[in-house]
Amino acid sequence: MENNKINSGHYLELMDRLHILASTLNDHCLEHPLTECDEEIRKAIEIATELTYEAYQVVGHKSYEYDETNNPHIGHS
Repeated sequence: MENNKINSGHYLELMDRLHILASTLNDHCLEHPLTECDEEIRKAIEIATELTYEAYQVVGHKSYEYDETNNPHIGHS
């Protein structure tokens, strides 16, 4: 479907959502009193946070690749 065609705004939007998710995990889960006193819970949330930041980086890299390929204003040598 043409209406679902990916554009550069989709990358920025997903990066924003991933940033919000990572910030929420950090601010509201990692700093929760239960997380601070239970190592198993803390480790699981740390892994989720790290993977969320990793996903953010992957989307950012793909955004750069998309812009390089699809932006006629970027000089291609």
